[in-house]
Amino acid sequence: MVKWRAMAALLGVLLLPVPLVAVVTSHWRVSRPQPVPQLAKAVVPMLSWEQRRERPTWSKPCNRSTDCDPPLACLFDTNRVSLYCTDSECTTDSQCREGFVCRTLETWGGELLKQCALEGNRREGEGCAPQSKRYASACAPGLLCNEWCGRSCRPDDPESCPEGFFCPSVGGPEGPSCLPTCEARGCPPGQACIRFDQGVSVCAVVHGVNCQQSPCPEPQVCDLRTRPAKPGSVRMRCVTRP
Repeated sequence: MVKWRAMAALLGVLLLPVPLVAVVTSHWRVSRPQPVPQLAKAVVPMLSWEQRRERPTWSKPCNRSTDCDPPLACLFDTNRVSLYCTDSECTTDSQCREGFVCRTLETWGGELLKQCALEGNRREGEGCAPQSKRYASACAPGLLCNEWCGRSCRPDDPESCPEGFFCPSVGGPEGPSCLPTCEARGCPPGQACIRFDQGVSVCAVVHGVNCQQSPCPEPQVCDLRTRPAKPGSVRMRCVTRP
């Protein structure tokens, strides 16, 4: 009897009207977990002075953003060489003093916030520091600092960058900006085409041993450092892994 009932139930499922089968199938598909679309990161808002005073952790030291009162984030300030809780200090260029523009920064925790960034004299293709307070290491007006000064660009449009530059598929907090490359055009006498992260390569005078051309003996690795005070100059040496 039990076997007959099981067969009858199976036969009933097979003979379900087509519309009902479609409904059952559709319901099963909808019930399955669906992938959540990747959302753009929200920017930490700029608070009023009253709102800042209401948050005891504002401007206080932190190790991570969970140490800060929402919506504050934990930012590493390269000028203060410290981590502290903060909000955005601007939303537009007009809120920054003369010589500064409002730029987006990313915290170590991945949050985005806006701060007033100095405009300096670093030209397109020269190294830069996003939070620099020194005129000599900040990008010239109109350029973004993604470790290297460059104009904003579109990865799907190679012509959005000048000759000797390329537009990366992934950019900084402000979006992609043109990065330098010397792989195709070569360098003038006395300089070498030195490779950096992000596919960047620049012509530079090498101080020390060019360990990109002459690999270091094991277990040493090539240590490469730019010289901020002298654009177009790098120091290279072989060092033992820590």
